[in-house]
Amino acid sequence: MKRHIVFDLDGTLVDSLPGIAEGVNRALQALGLPGHSQQSISRMIGSGAANLCGMALGYVDAAHTPPDELAAMHEQFRRFYPECWQYPLTRAYPWVANMLTLLSAEGAELAVLSNKPHEVTEPMVRAIFPHIPFTTILGYTGKFPRKPAPDALQYIAAQWGVPVNEITLVGDSLYDARTAQNAGCDLALVAWGYAEVSDLVTWPAPVFGSVDELRHYLLNS
Repeated sequence: MKRHIVFDLDGTLVDSLPGIAEGVNRALQALGLPGHSQQSISRMIGSGAANLCGMALGYVDAAHTPPDELAAMHEQFRRFYPECWQYPLTRAYPWVANMLTLLSAEGAELAVLSNKPHEVTEPMVRAIFPHIPFTTILGYTGKFPRKPAPDALQYIAAQWGVPVNEITLVGDSLYDARTAQNAGCDLALVAWGYAEVSDLVTWPAPVFGSVDELRHYLLNS
């Protein structure tokens, strides 16, 4: 059994795309710009709010976005998103809460690590999974660089008092895969998130198509 498990949030535990899309499109509307479809926005998720905002403006990422445009978009997104992520625009994937309950009951230590801003990450997890005893819930605060840097994962390992190679990271993207690689820990990828499955299967890690398959792997490996 996997005893120390860190979960990504968006696309892994929760379907947050509708709420993110609502926040992005409200921000763009406030700036007098056209919005995007949910499908388009799904390809922008995973590398943090700043990169999301840059891509929503049509640039490759935050680093390639003119600073004044990025600042204006980021300000508007941070204004609107805390107002629109709540249920039903963000909800747990079916059977995820049950899986987490079973893992906790079997003695697994559970944590959440997201590139989403921490001021949204923590209340989101607490609201959607109120009965799950996560020992750490960590979004982006600026204290650690975003995934795929391994620093935040190393911090969680230190909080648990275990080597980072005893952790299993569960995610839905190549950002998560690179994080596990950089940290030197185990990795499990899920196919129901926002990445293309054709990309995930190129990585040397198991890819699970259902929560039941993932639960079985975590409980029996």
